[in-house]
Amino acid sequence: MENDITELLKKRVYLFLIGLLLIVFCASFILLHQRGGSNEFMLSNARLVYEQSDLQAANTSIVQELHIAEGDHVTAGMLLVTVQSVFSDEELARLQKNVELAQRNVEQIRYGAAAVSQNPPASSEGLDAARMRMERMNELYEMGAVSAAKRNEAAAAYEQEKNALTMGSGQMAVPNAAALKAAEEQLKKAEETLAKARDHAGTTGLFAVREGVVSKIHVKKGDLIDSGASILTLDLVENCWIEAEISVEDMNRVYPGQIVRYELSGLPAEATVEEITDSDTEPEDKKNVRISVPHDRITGHEENITLHFLP
Repeated sequence: MENDITELLKKRVYLFLIGLLLIVFCASFILLHQRGGSNEFMLSNARLVYEQSDLQAANTSIVQELHIAEGDHVTAGMLLVTVQSVFSDEELARLQKNVELAQRNVEQIRYGAAAVSQNPPASSEGLDAARMRMERMNELYEMGAVSAAKRNEAAAAYEQEKNALTMGSGQMAVPNAAALKAAEEQLKKAEETLAKARDHAGTTGLFAVREGVVSKIHVKKGDLIDSGASILTLDLVENCWIEAEISVEDMNRVYPGQIVRYELSGLPAEATVEEITDSDTEPEDKKNVRISVPHDRITGHEENITLHFLP
């Protein structure tokens, strides 16, 4: 009888332990599943964002030709717009003044040395007198009769007389060849700019400096545009990212370097979280998440991109 009770208790203990292990296993599975799923979530409000660059008019111009359209992909060095410069009377007067200044500069360099050589020679008698005075001042300074300032003044006067005699000795000074060439080139450029402005025949091509997508054209053919006016806006491909807005409650699910999967133009892509910043829009309990974009996947402007954040 006692053996039967012992065997029954053993069976019940075994069953209890097995049941306890099953409960622990199931609880652990549920907790792990919930923990893993807490970081796996999606956002569908993401969009492509570009750094933008404006092409501006260097001076008052007329748009002659637009070589691109909105949405076009352009590369560095591509011709975008052809414009014709238009100059006002004030601008023409300024260009004429530039020519006159350039001419004066050339004349000063070319004839300045010759003008120096035409100065009358200085008298050697003045030099002798200055030397004798300097020697006398040195003797008096040694005796303590005059100050150092008086001695230095006499020495400076002697050097001045000596330099004047050298300059007037009849030697012809030669102008600086490099300075003269640079001044002549400046004059030529000023004259060409003035001539082009007077006949209004000068057209200029404006080229893309960086690769990008034309997002907005602000002018049309025949428009008169002022200096500094924006002609078009370019979205720079080299600095593009995906941006999404996320609530503060979900911030614990996102971290820099986190892997994110999404689709662009129907093709799958994978990137990482680059930056988390404050949102510029209301409400203030929002954050902006910036995600990198492979350059070979950029095709234009896309919105409502679905992001899959991996744990």
